[in-house]
Amino acid sequence: MIDDVTFERAIAQATEKNGELTTAALLREIKETMKPAGTIVEPDINVIAAEVARDLASASRREKLESVVQLRSRLNPTIRKSLIAALRNAAADAQTFGEQLSTDFRDFPVNGKCHQRIVREIMAEQPEADVAEKRRLAADFRSATVREITYDEAKQIVLAHEHLASMGTTEFAYGLYVREHLAGVACFGRTAGTQVAASICGSEHAHRVATLCRGACVHWAHPHSASFLINAACREMAKKGYNIFVAYSDPNAGEIGTVYQASNWLYCGMTSPTEKFRTPSGEVKDARLVSAYSRDRTGGTLKYKRTRAEQKQLLLQDGCKFFKDGGRKFRYVGIYGDRSIKRIVRNALRWPVLPYPKRKQVCDTTSEITVAPSP
Repeated sequence: MIDDVTFERAIAQATEKNGELTTAALLREIKETMKPAGTIVEPDINVIAAEVARDLASASRREKLESVVQLRSRLNPTIRKSLIAALRNAAADAQTFGEQLSTDFRDFPVNGKCHQRIVREIMAEQPEADVAEKRRLAADFRSATVREITYDEAKQIVLAHEHLASMGTTEFAYGLYVREHLAGVACFGRTAGTQVAASICGSEHAHRVATLCRGACVHWAHPHSASFLINAACREMAKKGYNIFVAYSDPNAGEIGTVYQASNWLYCGMTSPTEKFRTPSGEVKDARLVSAYSRDRTGGTLKYKRTRAEQKQLLLQDGCKFFKDGGRKFRYVGIYGDRSIKRIVRNALRWPVLPYPKRKQVCDTTSEITVAPSP
């Protein structure tokens, strides 16, 4: 049993670490904060890099600096001198590190391969301890298990491999283990609102819907690890009451949903374009976050500091670029559970079921994606 003091301390630590959070995200962070010390996962270099990028693009830090500049006449001269030196040093460091990071950087190539495959090929060239043993164990699924893992454990794999380089709406995560080695992860979260959930099989089945929002496997994993993991993880999620799973594949990342096709999911057409914005650091975010940025939660009270239009204008002034992603995504639905539930849900499916999109090879380095026309 958790006492009130421990619970309040966990809330404070989670909020201090992440700032303003949604209710689901806050609960997840509280759960992670209250885990025993032995379960802490040390972040890898991709997690560290993502945190650095987020810190450099921090709106709250910019707001603090703006306040200091406006009231600079009230500053203690010692503190003002120290801040000036710190900003100059930070600018010099940023330029140096930026040049070093740019020296041998290669952007995502458009060569017919999906983003994750390219990442796995790059990682296969990097030195890794016990990789021969890992490949031997992963040669089949006799020693493979799928079990629920922590958010931070999944984050290690997702940030290193996913095109979006974020955890999305992850609430539940499952890992594919080969003995003690983590070979892949599948992350589940909520859909983009109750209307989307209800649109799949009707409002009476909306509570059964979850989104397979993130997933990746490492380079030494078995070639069929993704479909093995997806099916096993969805069966585990079905035990929690989720029977309908929706997932999206992004053509901009070279994805057509091969793993969902291999898992016998239903292809249900393409999504409509959505508005997004790109931060000065290059991070792409959903425009629905603009309203969240305009809110402030103090003492449990939700306050709107700015209108959405005002917040969007501030983001534009900060160098953010708004755009329609134009990249409609492939949409898949997986149905899991006992025969009765699967039959009921399948009969209730409202989205059209179409033939799978296919990748047509044009030459050795490029390919085209063919999609059946919508009815």
